[in-house]
Amino acid sequence: MPEQLVPTLVIGAVVVLAFAGMALGWRRRVRRQSGLGPVAALPADPGTPRVTAEVLYVATTLRDQPLERVAVAGLGHRARATAQVFPGGLSLALAGRDAAWIPAADLDGVGRSTYAIDRGVEPGGLLRISWDLGGNPVDTYLRPPSAADASALLDAIQRIVRGSVASSPDTSERGF
Repeated sequence: MPEQLVPTLVIGAVVVLAFAGMALGWRRRVRRQSGLGPVAALPADPGTPRVTAEVLYVATTLRDQPLERVAVAGLGHRARATAQVFPGGLSLALAGRDAAWIPAADLDGVGRSTYAIDRGVEPGGLLRISWDLGGNPVDTYLRPPSAADASALLDAIQRIVRGSVASSPDTSERGF
């Protein structure tokens, strides 16, 4: 046997075991979070959008647990998305998925953030949307491509947040 075969097989086995462990951990997370509740589907006629913006969907985390990524309902992976703010709620269509609907009654607030579970950006570069997923408070982080898109989304969501109570648009931080 060549000298490199044994070390190569050992390294290959370690890599396979690492990937298997990650897959099992992800499946366990999805199973553990199955009680979070489904994300609502976009209503048949939500009305005319106030704002539409192409964004990068960064993550959804359990509120006050910034390292606990929500893995259910297609929210587990970063993706390109289209965010639309309607009078009755927020539509978030992640690439390759049906649009998720967050009714205005489930929105708790919106603000700016600098970091999420796996993304750090310039101060206030992320939009943090706080909402209720099946009775569980969560935060969704979006990365708008421009300051103008971020401001338009922030303003439109603030207008529809129940009770008109929203976080400060400047530096409301949640995280580590």
